[in-house]
Amino acid sequence: MSSSFKLLAFSFLATAVFAEDAKPKTPDAETMKRGLAVYSRTCIACHQPTGMGIPPVFPPLAGSEWIAKSASIAVRNITNGMQGPVTVKGMNYNSMMPPVAGVTDKDIADVVTYVNNAWGNSGAAVTEEEVKAIKAKYADRKTPWTAAEYEKEGK
Repeated sequence: MSSSFKLLAFSFLATAVFAEDAKPKTPDAETMKRGLAVYSRTCIACHQPTGMGIPPVFPPLAGSEWIAKSASIAVRNITNGMQGPVTVKGMNYNSMMPPVAGVTDKDIADVVTYVNNAWGNSGAAVTEEEVKAIKAKYADRKTPWTAAEYEKEGK
């Protein structure tokens, strides 16, 4: 076998392995159960059992483009809150989500994983370590986030 063929075969195999690692991890049933419990005690009043929110006051999480963007947004919203105008699924909202008190990093990981995978959403499982890293990165933040700030990050 030629060395160029071996290199090509190795490159293909390495690409396949790394592509597999990059795929979203499907959450297990226990994580979803814990996430539902956190959601039920901290999120359900505003975002509702269906994840559809209460238009035009509380936006939906079901099918939300914001949920699909990044787990970091959800973690930061839980940690610091979110305020001001935001468009979700074509509808404008302009209210305040306060920071969620009394949740651990594990709770945050579980609830974000739950929301990422409930009501037709399909996102990656989020780990406690990822939550800790996101919180550490934005540890100096003391005020709620805005949609405009998140949109600016994407540019």
